[in-house]
Amino acid sequence: MASIDSKLGEECTLKSAVVVDVGNVTDDSLNDLKEAAELRKDIESGDAVDDTCENLSVALAMLLLIVDMVGTGVLSIPNAFATLGWIPGHLTLLLCWGLSMCAGFLLWRLRYQKYEGVHSYPELFNGAFGKKGLVFARFNTYPLLFLYSAAFSYTQAKAWSALFSGSAVSLTEWMVIAGFVSLVVLQLRSFKAMAFTSIIAIVSIIVPVVISFFVIANMVKDPVAYPVGQRVLFSYYGTSDCVIAAMDMLYAFAGAVVFLEIMSAMKFVKNFPYSLVFSQTFAYLFYATTGSVVYGLAGDATWLVSPFTNSLQLGAAAIVADVCVVIHAAIAVIVTGQVLIYGVQRAAEPFVKRIVFGKDNGPYEVAKLTSLKPAALLWWFLWALIVIVLETLVNTVIPSFQIYLALISSLIASQTMMLWPAGIDIYTFARERKGKEHLFTVLSVVIIMFGLTALILGLYGDIVGIIDN
Repeated sequence: MASIDSKLGEECTLKSAVVVDVGNVTDDSLNDLKEAAELRKDIESGDAVDDTCENLSVALAMLLLIVDMVGTGVLSIPNAFATLGWIPGHLTLLLCWGLSMCAGFLLWRLRYQKYEGVHSYPELFNGAFGKKGLVFARFNTYPLLFLYSAAFSYTQAKAWSALFSGSAVSLTEWMVIAGFVSLVVLQLRSFKAMAFTSIIAIVSIIVPVVISFFVIANMVKDPVAYPVGQRVLFSYYGTSDCVIAAMDMLYAFAGAVVFLEIMSAMKFVKNFPYSLVFSQTFAYLFYATTGSVVYGLAGDATWLVSPFTNSLQLGAAAIVADVCVVIHAAIAVIVTGQVLIYGVQRAAEPFVKRIVFGKDNGPYEVAKLTSLKPAALLWWFLWALIVIVLETLVNTVIPSFQIYLALISSLIASQTMMLWPAGIDIYTFARERKGKEHLFTVLSVVIIMFGLTALILGLYGDIVGIIDN
């Protein structure tokens, strides 16, 4: 594997590190090799421009990480607390925070010290395991990103439905509307532009949560209409219910799936840990506060549903909360959605062009995200439309919001937060470690055990939940 290092070391300002594994060239990677060759020439002339490096500062990267984390997951936290109880609820949330932090540091270390220039999980797998790793990561990462992205549209549709409660529009029709809104928002392709709009997304999820605190506090004053449920230290619910609740908490930290993309867009990759620590700690404190306040007010009340903002008594406050959730879900989808669509585009577009325009007219390129040419915008719109249509079809058959999040976390977070970072860490560094450094290997083994447990028990809980529904 040959590595092209920029003149400024790890600084990716217009001169990025590029990883090319010539021994593992596939038909659909010819476009990547062509781009790498062009970038080599540009680097030598001093004119290199990387389509993924956008010189993000620590603050902008932190905003992207927060909006990627603090989203639809927080809306299920109160129900998770209601199922688990005080002590298991807080311990599970703290464990998820720790696992997310470990995933971020492991991925950063792999990216910064060993696999310079990788921008995604498929590229990391290609650098570590070659062609087979690339194929495996592609067939796992993009379906997982698909479910993660679809959850934002699902949340948006539920908020639309609650906002216009009593209307003749069905939830399925609201899902179509939510898909259209997501399609429009996803035409914003730049990470830097997303970072600035993420401020709106963060505010628009904090506001409805805070509003809900006051509305629920007022609702429980009427014990006949809104009776308070039990508040216990330890859960008395069944195993499958508790597993789904734990997976909902894990989902709230499932943003690790795009850690590599965000750190690769930073001006200085070495500073990623600062953005990571602040964003993950902010998310943890926000989740813990939300769960504690709502559970303390309502307990496991039967009228408390997931997402919990749909439980609010009808009124001006509930309307404002639903509007904010719509805005948040519409904007928050751009991070995961952009990564998903661009990955699909890079994998499928050259193949489609060869069929439509013929092999002799190739090789066919995929336009960079910074390109504003009409053809680039039209191709992006086409792939975004295909992804959104498929997501809408999937959302129409989901039986429960809570089960949906649990299914995503058991499939996504168990791999992207635990199995993959820890597994590649062991594969890459275990043989080089000496003395106390082997403690990192032990930590990775423990993380893998957590990942396998989450994957197996999570799928079990999801299957039981789907059957019950």
